[in-house]
Amino acid sequence: MRTTFAILTALVGICLTPLATHAQLAIKAARVVTGTGEVFAPGVVLTREGRVESVGSDLAIPVEYKVIDAGECWVLPGFVDVHQPGPMSQPNERNPNVPYLSVVDSVNPQADYFQEALRNGITTVAVSPANSTMFGGQVAVLKTSGLYVNDMLVERDIALKISMRPPAGSRMSHLATMRREFNKAKKLKEGDKDAAAEKPSGQGETAQTDNREESGGEGSDNAEGGAAGGPPAASAAQTQQGLETLAKAIGGGMLSMIYCENAMDVGQAVRLIDEFQLRPLLILGNDCDKAADLIRKRNLPVVLDSNLVFWRNIPRTRSEEKVNLLQAFNGTSAMFQADTNANRSTIGSNYLWYQAATAVKHGWSHENALAALTTVPAKAIGLDSMVGSIAAGHDADLVIWSGDPLATQSWVETVVIRGEVVYEKAKDARLRRLLEATVEGQ
Repeated sequence: MRTTFAILTALVGICLTPLATHAQLAIKAARVVTGTGEVFAPGVVLTREGRVESVGSDLAIPVEYKVIDAGECWVLPGFVDVHQPGPMSQPNERNPNVPYLSVVDSVNPQADYFQEALRNGITTVAVSPANSTMFGGQVAVLKTSGLYVNDMLVERDIALKISMRPPAGSRMSHLATMRREFNKAKKLKEGDKDAAAEKPSGQGETAQTDNREESGGEGSDNAEGGAAGGPPAASAAQTQQGLETLAKAIGGGMLSMIYCENAMDVGQAVRLIDEFQLRPLLILGNDCDKAADLIRKRNLPVVLDSNLVFWRNIPRTRSEEKVNLLQAFNGTSAMFQADTNANRSTIGSNYLWYQAATAVKHGWSHENALAALTTVPAKAIGLDSMVGSIAAGHDADLVIWSGDPLATQSWVETVVIRGEVVYEKAKDARLRRLLEATVEGQ
């Protein structure tokens, strides 16, 4: 009796034990676009323990694998959102010189951004401070699904955010302060222990900086106080940590995400890159089209402004000119970014797939437009061995689309992250309510 009871208890225990975190999964579809240049039609993707096991047309599916038969759908690697402040509780700190901060401490896993990201096929995001800063803190890479930040985290401190546009004051003083900080970090890197003892630059100097445009007014609060009513100065430990972060960026040990508002900023950024041997990823404003030749000559990776085609006023001639960033940067290592600004007059810029579809409309090849959402940003942040393509050993981040993802009638049907189904359109109650309301309003 005891033996029988023990056996039954063991069996019940096995049945109640949760399945492995990453189930064995097989996805069959009419078309699998790998991002590596291979397209399988039809195609099968096998995943195991959260990674891609194999991909091909005629793969045998082991009996123990869970099978998703996607029928006429397309399977693609999850998109990579390469520059995004959306998940942060506040896009910018009031103090512009905060290289010691990490966005991880500001990410809200329940932010609306993450649900919208899944609906639009984004599985990896580089969370970055916004552009109203100088040294804005350290960028982190996360998956777009998880209960806690640590569950979502891929790389904690993958890049340093730098902005060439001063949040207050002149560009001349902004650049001088930036060079001074880099030079102190360079001394520290070369073994000068007294470099950190020098007075920090930029601490409390821009107390009146107004970040309301990008932070929704949150930056106007002054809970802690400081000099002249501004933010508190950094502690000695923070100053040391900040210089250590800058020292990592010097020589290219850490990626530098550099925001350039206009063509002049691009030229200044190139000088900084050369002077301190930075490894750059330029985040471009929509006035950077005049620097396209320089960017092309230097083969610099860039993230285009979310407003890709627009009319620019020419005050001198009281006329307008049409600006097409897609034509200016076609053939470069260019990527897209989604705009989370609710005040935009158009909503297309909120979606990475729409940005890529617009690029195809203006002359980009379909393959290059998709690469700008997958392999190109993955390479830019140094994670192309993990994300951005469907290949053996890569993270099993897969998106099932109802058709071509750059077609306006296509939908994200299912999202798989690290081998787990994390989103299904059929179970998206919020989307269903929205679509029902749209139908009723017609």
